[in-house]
Amino acid sequence: MVSDKTILKRSINMINKTKNIDADEKKQRIEVVKTILTEKDIEKRYSKLYDMICDYLDHEFIDKNVCGFKDDLCSKRRHMIEKGIKKDTYINGCCHGYKAGGDCEHLKNGRCSIKNIACKTFTCPYLRLQGKNYSINKIYFAKYFFNMRQKFYMENTYFVDKDVVLKGILERM
Repeated sequence: MVSDKTILKRSINMINKTKNIDADEKKQRIEVVKTILTEKDIEKRYSKLYDMICDYLDHEFIDKNVCGFKDDLCSKRRHMIEKGIKKDTYINGCCHGYKAGGDCEHLKNGRCSIKNIACKTFTCPYLRLQGKNYSINKIYFAKYFFNMRQKFYMENTYFVDKDVVLKGILERM
């Protein structure tokens, strides 16, 4: 396990290399990392980090409208309809399951009702071709807190709630 001192040093280095943010934002980000490091109970630390990652991704996707929703259709669906490739007008983008024949069971009132990093980092191939992809390694306050096995597990365990994923993270220490 990497020491807290190493995590802080690497995180500060990553933050300082980040472009398009000012000195105040860099200072705030460093404080976030320091705050996380004050939590010595590893289960509580991972729980706090998990919530922060989910909140960050929710903010990214919703506030920035990453999927390009307009009139309840994502940019991929609109593109396919415009090109005559598909005529379906499923709303809710990737949260609509073709095999299940409907929306994800966790989709409630147009929002995901569970905290799941795999679901929240997922972007369809259409968005990835546009350079829109997300990973724990790109999140400054998460990159150095988890090992590779934990990151792989989090980014590939879909449709289950936080408690299940946290248990798996702890098993992969």
